[in-house]
Amino acid sequence: MPNNLETRQPVAISAPEDEIDLKKLVDTLLQHRRLGIAAAIIVLIAGWFYLFYAKPIYQADALVQIVPQQSLIPGMADMAAAAAGIAPEGQPEIEVMRSRTVLGRVVKELHLEIDTQPRRFPIIGAALARHGLGKITHYLNSAYAWRDERVVIERLELPQNLVGTQLILRAGHSGQYVVEDDKGKQLLAGVVGRTVTVPAAGIDGGEITIFVRDLRADPGIEFLVSSDPPQAVIEDIQSNLNISLKNKQNTIIELVMTGQDPARITRILNSVTRVYIQQNVDMHSEQASKSLEFLEQQLPDVRQQLTTAEVALQTYKSQKGSAVDLSVEGASILEKATSVDSKISDLRLQRSELKLRFTDASSPIKGIDQQLGQLTASKNDIEEQLKKMPQKELQTIRLMRDVEVTNQLYTQLVNNAQEFKVAKAGAVGDARIVDIAVQPSVASWPNVTKVQATTLLLAIIAGIAVIFIKVALRRTLETPESIEATLGLSVFATIPHSEAEGKALFSLSKPDMPKLLCRTMPDDPAVEGLRSLRTSLQFALLEAKNNIVAIHGPTPGIGKSFVASNLAFLLADVNKSVFFIDADLRKGHVHKALGKQRSPGLSEVISGSFKLDDAAHLFADDNLKFLATGKLPPNPAELMMHGNFQALLQQASKAFDFVIIDTPPTLNLADSMSIGKHAGVNFLVVRGGVSSMQDIRIAQRRMDQNGIRIDGVIFNDLSVMASRYGYGGYYSYKYKPGSVA
Repeated sequence: MPNNLETRQPVAISAPEDEIDLKKLVDTLLQHRRLGIAAAIIVLIAGWFYLFYAKPIYQADALVQIVPQQSLIPGMADMAAAAAGIAPEGQPEIEVMRSRTVLGRVVKELHLEIDTQPRRFPIIGAALARHGLGKITHYLNSAYAWRDERVVIERLELPQNLVGTQLILRAGHSGQYVVEDDKGKQLLAGVVGRTVTVPAAGIDGGEITIFVRDLRADPGIEFLVSSDPPQAVIEDIQSNLNISLKNKQNTIIELVMTGQDPARITRILNSVTRVYIQQNVDMHSEQASKSLEFLEQQLPDVRQQLTTAEVALQTYKSQKGSAVDLSVEGASILEKATSVDSKISDLRLQRSELKLRFTDASSPIKGIDQQLGQLTASKNDIEEQLKKMPQKELQTIRLMRDVEVTNQLYTQLVNNAQEFKVAKAGAVGDARIVDIAVQPSVASWPNVTKVQATTLLLAIIAGIAVIFIKVALRRTLETPESIEATLGLSVFATIPHSEAEGKALFSLSKPDMPKLLCRTMPDDPAVEGLRSLRTSLQFALLEAKNNIVAIHGPTPGIGKSFVASNLAFLLADVNKSVFFIDADLRKGHVHKALGKQRSPGLSEVISGSFKLDDAAHLFADDNLKFLATGKLPPNPAELMMHGNFQALLQQASKAFDFVIIDTPPTLNLADSMSIGKHAGVNFLVVRGGVSSMQDIRIAQRRMDQNGIRIDGVIFNDLSVMASRYGYGGYYSYKYKPGSVA
């Protein structure tokens, strides 16, 4: 393996601040991909749980067509339309369908006030039953329903104090059952297909009546039963029933109902349309009866008027003979007068019928009165023309007009009466069912495809959002460039992240052999970074007061011991004698990685109980000696200030080419400061994703206060993504035996 003795200073090239660095964004996503994937998985799991637990909502629909029928009395349809204030009659019919009258009959017809539900296991019972996972019931001896159990109750009459109370119906053997109140007290026992009536306990004259038509459940399964107030049931139906006009002509009405029980909403919807159609037919039959009654009251009077007019005309003709012949002018006036009088008679008939339903102040009545006023004015004009006619011709015109007008009115009344009789006998409403409701087989919600697509999209968004939120909120360092720009400290080396670092401690080497990355994976990019540090260190010592190198770290867990131990062995690889000291007398653990005992060590040498040569561990093949911490003392700060410690360092400095010291954390501990004063070179180790700028700033301030100069920063655990496009990009190149550099 060739030695890397060149100083490599990586250069980071960044995009202008006002431009979006797409490569950096992708790099950020890849760097924190585990966090993003975890967030996406959580969202996907949440979506799956929603699909599993969400109660399915079904939707059924029906169509009703409104075909307004013309009134049998001419002009009546126009008057009715004017009264409604709209052209067709669709909108008022919607309110009729939603009325308490219609829905009340539906509730009574379908026994909807009786609510029955199988008792499910809390939270998950309903979901398990929906997905066919009810086999668990074989392992649980309980009253919970796990499959498609059901009970059909067609009659349930309760005293007032039990209305709205939830009762319990428990299935028995051979169609038997018992009913209990909410406190577990038995109210009655019965058999499917038989009406049961029992006195209500504690209520004089009160009875409980129940008729169970069907019961499908294993013995012991319980159902929750209640009799709800009809008004509450009607309001519930109204909240789930949507009725709207389907076409622009307002003649097609669409009824849509949603609910969790597809069979129930289908029955309700078909019952609503059926009850409405029947009510519509009944209404038209009643109107035909009233109109027929009105006409039958008018016919005798009109018949008498016609007879009187005919007799008068006949008598006059007998008296005058040929003198009753009309001139051309007289015939024309007679025709006009007859037309106007016929219209007046027709409007008066319409007005009489409308008076059965409207007041004088209503729009239809006012409209007829306005037309009557116009016709009356025309009639007055004709009367003025008649006054200019000869007396005999004038009398003849008036008599003939009375006969023709009365005859037309009588004929019209007779025809209308016959038509109303037919209408009454076979009354047909002006509404018909176009499409009946069909039970839906697939839930309208949740839509599995839409939910899955939405969940996948949200998972992607959540994964990306979590990453960028973390990046926006984090205060830890990711690249070395901010240290140089903010604090002015020189970054001596960057050590890339190593996947093999954690495996080094569990390697299968001999128990007394060092389990270090530089020994188990010498080609790892992190080792290359340490080799770069080794080269930089040799130049740093040219201006140092001695060959003692102290490795500092602001906080625990940043890889300070990893850097110190691997650096010591890498220096030994270039035929340098190295004395490596673990001076962390609080939690030092380097001896474990090197396969040595903690004691005797540094604390025993300082206290004088052991000599340096007896306490140090020799690695003969590596030309390296290691001094462990020794027994952890209660006063490590005082030991670091002892004269024996300084003497030990001086002795080691003369005997070895390098003295590497692994120090305790810098923040809040005086030990590191005492060691740094004796060192010729002081390095500060920081860790990407762990150390913060504030940690480095405080460590720098403390070392400055103690007269210790930081010779350089070692950036440990540089992420793979950051090193790929910035600092340490060359570390991705691995040296291999036999390769040509």
